[in-house]
Amino acid sequence: MRVRFGLSVLGAAAGWISRAGGHIAGGIRTLVAGFLIVSGIGATPSPLHAAQQAADHDKAWIDARSMCLFRLGGAMPRNPQELSTALVAGWQNSIALPDSTRAISIEGADYPAIGALRIDLSSGRVKVSNRKDRIRVNNKVEQNLHVGHLEVRGEPLLVRRAKIHMSLVADGAHIDLERDRRGRPVMMLADARSGSLSFDVTQADAEWLLLQSARESASHYGVTIERMHLHVEPETPRSVQATLHVFTWVGPIPAGLVFKAHMTVDDAMNARISGLTVDGDEALGPLIVNFLRPGLQKYNGQTRRLMSFPAGNLQLRDVAVRVDDSLHLTAAFGS
Repeated sequence: MRVRFGLSVLGAAAGWISRAGGHIAGGIRTLVAGFLIVSGIGATPSPLHAAQQAADHDKAWIDARSMCLFRLGGAMPRNPQELSTALVAGWQNSIALPDSTRAISIEGADYPAIGALRIDLSSGRVKVSNRKDRIRVNNKVEQNLHVGHLEVRGEPLLVRRAKIHMSLVADGAHIDLERDRRGRPVMMLADARSGSLSFDVTQADAEWLLLQSARESASHYGVTIERMHLHVEPETPRSVQATLHVFTWVGPIPAGLVFKAHMTVDDAMNARISGLTVDGDEALGPLIVNFLRPGLQKYNGQTRRLMSFPAGNLQLRDVAVRVDDSLHLTAAFGS
């Protein structure tokens, strides 16, 4: 009986590690890069085809498509009023806005040229994305909008109980209007003369978001995550060290996991992951980490572009991370 129970416990742990454990590892890599949560701010892009995923080393650490893609509601807009209505309708399933009538501001419109487009998502409550929300674009552009000044702000965005402060600003922006594979209209930031991104979240909120996400994933495998402790320490604005301590229960047996990672970004905006490790404590931790270490090793020592955009003209130009009670990320991009 004891042997059978022990095997069932290890089977549950192994199942979670092989599926959900990679999610925690991915989370710490993302945190090291500074992007704590971007899914749900825009629309979630479709995952890459399996053949493309095989070329893992060619992909950037962060895919910025979710910040540049926006689902539109209703028909394809043909004037400023329809664009404003379509933007608000497109967010109905992803963000609950406190006052949708004040979310969109369009100035100097001589459609398809727009002087300024300002999108204010402040105090909007983000709904957790799922597979049904993913966008698969048809890559057939129907309209090109030229926007002198684009702003997308959330001061803050509410993700469950956490607050994320974010802004995207772009000058000389080119926006493509196309459709997803179900025929629904989509807006995509395709190019910009210059732009900036910023994200701010308290360390406590970042820790809580990781905890909730991991709990949802692990609960399907009989694993209970009791708590997490996150520590991010910048060595320079482009070099950070992150540690994540996860305390779990596998059935009635405790298990602790300690993830560590270091990321450095060079002048070409390539990022190198090093020192990516996981150690175990408590009763089962030292055993469970043996399932996780092989998966982590394929990332250790890898260098990739830090960020990729949906259109090839946009490139990351600079990035900086600062840490106090909150995690602050700023980035500059353009063509």
